[in-house]
Amino acid sequence: MENKEDCQEVIEYISTSGVYKTPFTLIILLQLFVGCIVVILINLWFYNDLYFLLTRESFLSFILIGEWWEWLLLPLNIYGNLLLFAFSIILFSTVIYKILTKLYPAKEGVFERGSKEWKYTHRRFWTAYFPIWLARALPLPWSDIFVYRFLGVHIGRNVVAYEGYIDPEFVEIGDYTMTSLNICIFSHLIYHDKILIKKVKVGKTCIVGPQTIISPGTILQDGAILGVNSYTWINQVLEGDLIHVGTPVSMTLQIQSVEDSQKKAERIKGDSREIFNNNDKVNSGGSR
Repeated sequence: MENKEDCQEVIEYISTSGVYKTPFTLIILLQLFVGCIVVILINLWFYNDLYFLLTRESFLSFILIGEWWEWLLLPLNIYGNLLLFAFSIILFSTVIYKILTKLYPAKEGVFERGSKEWKYTHRRFWTAYFPIWLARALPLPWSDIFVYRFLGVHIGRNVVAYEGYIDPEFVEIGDYTMTSLNICIFSHLIYHDKILIKKVKVGKTCIVGPQTIISPGTILQDGAILGVNSYTWINQVLEGDLIHVGTPVSMTLQIQSVEDSQKKAERIKGDSREIFNNNDKVNSGGSR
């Protein structure tokens, strides 16, 4: 059972993230097996059909279509197999993920190693890991969003999610938000033999800069920007319409328009030129 002291200790000193390897990592082998079986069966049917079109005989007793347009699919066979392999694994994994969630729904809190929350969090993580990786590897810009939504992540409209890691549980991302390269959004953290699980909410029109980490319990209000190479504290709230930077976040900056930035740059340049001219006058007077 968790208690307040355990919660306080983890929140103050937690510093690592990830999941331990468990026997359930073998789910990846099962996912590979299912994907390969689907591809093999579809290809056997397809080539059996092409063979029938050529010879009017079949080498397998599959259902035959025998239409001329099947030849048009032959140049797309390799690319089609890659998509078929990936999406068959995604669909299969989603079913397993939903079953695990139904058996033991995810909960927020701090939990001990060996508890049901710990075990099922790991099982759901490893079930989601490979399909998310496959979605990232596909040359389709929307495939990762598709998988995250399929797994239950609340992602709004017109969200841009570049290459990075987003936990598949307790994460909400608002409309028109952009996440940059190499970001991590964690709704869970592990320290020694405890796991902390807390919902993360990223509001609308937010920007998560590159090389950033969002810790569990973080809230980015609408319009907030997390600056490059920054990370947040657990349960930290970032105010909207401001730029937040620091490791961890400790400074806020005003968002400026392009015109304001240009005026500021020109003012700084003018001040620098004036200081330089004054120094020249002083040096000239001293030399006389």
